[in-house]
Amino acid sequence: MSFRTRLVVTIAAVFIAAGAALLSVQYLVVQSLFASAIDTTAATCVPALSVTQVAPGTPAADSTDMSSISPLTESGDLLYGTTGTGCAYFAETTDVTGFAVATPMQTVALDAVEGAVLQQSTFLADEVGSGLLLWSIVVLVAFTGVAAAIAFWLARRSLDRIGEVTAAARDISERDLGRRLDLPGPDDEIKELGDTIDGMLDRLQSAFTAQDRFVANASHELRTPLTTTRTALEIPLEQGAVPADLQANMQRALRATEQSERLITALLALARARTGLDEVEPVQLSTLIEDQVDDLDAQEIEVHANLRDLTVEGDAVLLARAVRNLLENGIRHNVPGGELWVRCRRERGRAVIEVENTGTPITPATVQLLTEPFYRGDASRTSAGPDGTGLGLAIVQSIAKTHGGEVRLRARKGGGLIAAIVLPL
Repeated sequence: MSFRTRLVVTIAAVFIAAGAALLSVQYLVVQSLFASAIDTTAATCVPALSVTQVAPGTPAADSTDMSSISPLTESGDLLYGTTGTGCAYFAETTDVTGFAVATPMQTVALDAVEGAVLQQSTFLADEVGSGLLLWSIVVLVAFTGVAAAIAFWLARRSLDRIGEVTAAARDISERDLGRRLDLPGPDDEIKELGDTIDGMLDRLQSAFTAQDRFVANASHELRTPLTTTRTALEIPLEQGAVPADLQANMQRALRATEQSERLITALLALARARTGLDEVEPVQLSTLIEDQVDDLDAQEIEVHANLRDLTVEGDAVLLARAVRNLLENGIRHNVPGGELWVRCRRERGRAVIEVENTGTPITPATVQLLTEPFYRGDASRTSAGPDGTGLGLAIVQSIAKTHGGEVRLRARKGGGLIAAIVLPL
């Protein structure tokens, strides 16, 4: 269950438990009060009850003060009942036995009346108790539904702000670390969470900025000595001033220097792609791709192009670099006499630049790691090799993200790779 559902269930369960406990205590208290009232009635009212039979016209009837007693019946003999507590009970004359008319006044205890009183009181207590229990259960069930609805409303209202934090944090990536949640509202725990995330984003932005600045500065500073080294190696070789036994080593050093220059250039491109776009302009993709294909050294690879006229907003230099990296990657990791397909099409309101090449089979696990810088998992595909830097697809992904797009990679049946850049039109 989701956290919201668990919260609603917990609140409802607590309400049910508390309500059941309250109603149980109430039921027990009412039962106790009824039992106490019955005991009090039996102790004070019923034992004090006496019934007096007075025959009309007798001296006893004439001499008895009838104002202090209450008549029970007026048919036949007059029956009068009195109690020490002022309780009056009515009974039929046939229920009273053992009276003699000749007796002026006779008082007897009414066991039958006492039993009837206790039985009636007990019946009343049972009826009230059972009714109270039934209605308590009904009320508890009804209010459980009300409590669940209120709990759901409260949970949704409380978690909506957390949902806003989650959505905002999900939208923020390394490309827009300058964004902040800046939550409005009271200074509560949720706002404290938002402020904490904002503080974390501040630190991340500083770290990424420092990293990109370091890469750019270091790459720029390394280009000059490497260019000097390459020049110092090329001139003696071109002039033939290098002894024959040293030429192989000089050639090896020259190739290493050129590889370092390519790596530094790639690092500069990666750092530039991560810093974002200062200015954008309309870029005609078909023209851009055609220019890169014309400059491509395909050698024995057969290139097929199917391009549609599409325009995107972005940096033409960076987009050209991304397309060129895909093309060079498709040629470098191809097979002799292989093929390369370049396509540009529209898909769901976005532009797709797709490069497909033949080559050796690639596992899905390897495909997922191809955009990692300097990945060396599959030497046949991802190692830098004599002409590669190991940063080609990483640069492509960084450029695509900077333009609000993405990179899609999937293994091609029969070997090779299908790489695509998806950009908003």
